[in-house]
Amino acid sequence: MAALGFDYAEIPLDALAALPESDFKDFLDYVEGRQIKIAACNRMLPDDLPITGPSVNATALHGYLKHALGRAQQLGVKVIALDGAKSRSVPMDGDFPFAWRQLGNFLRLLQGHARDCGMTVALEPLRKADCTLLNLVSEATLIAGLLQLENIAVAAHSGHMAMASEPMSALRRAAPLLKHVYLENALTRVLPRPGDGEDYGRLLETLADIGYAGGVTLCGDITETFVEDAAAALKHIRALGQRD
Repeated sequence: MAALGFDYAEIPLDALAALPESDFKDFLDYVEGRQIKIAACNRMLPDDLPITGPSVNATALHGYLKHALGRAQQLGVKVIALDGAKSRSVPMDGDFPFAWRQLGNFLRLLQGHARDCGMTVALEPLRKADCTLLNLVSEATLIAGLLQLENIAVAAHSGHMAMASEPMSALRRAAPLLKHVYLENALTRVLPRPGDGEDYGRLLETLADIGYAGGVTLCGDITETFVEDAAAALKHIRALGQRD
């Protein structure tokens, strides 16, 4: 990523947290030796640590967050996306009002850990096919706005927005709380590329109009040509950003 010219890398928090202490120290040394920063994390929670449903364990959540965010802090991470399809999913016949309250309770718990580590947690809406709870930027904006927690914000994912037919106006309404953005091809779920059918320029133009100052992460499934694809995606998106 450093050699390709990216401004930062984004890594999975659950994998970072699972490293043995000696491996984590080696990773710290490795990152310090590269000319790139680890500014963000995704995959905030492991699949076996739910925040909704009957198996929520507040003690386990506290312990994990203290450990995981503490490690991320040592790397200089500033933003963590709260995605976690399995950790927050609700059965279709489940108690959704209760699940929303559980999500709110978790965000209040999370606020203290994020504040202590000087980080922002951005709620990432996910596709309905992957997760049944919190699927729209507008929903993330609503719950973050209602809770008014200083370190809880909103993330937007271009692919998820496209699959939900959510308009760009959702980004404008989320503007005061929008702190992280993902770009990905909606159908193929690979890195952006020229002529892939997505209007990334329109999204970037909207971000410029609202004065967005957060990160933009290019994401997609890992392929055999990932390095070449990443280089092309970076060139394409940077060109669109300069044009718009």
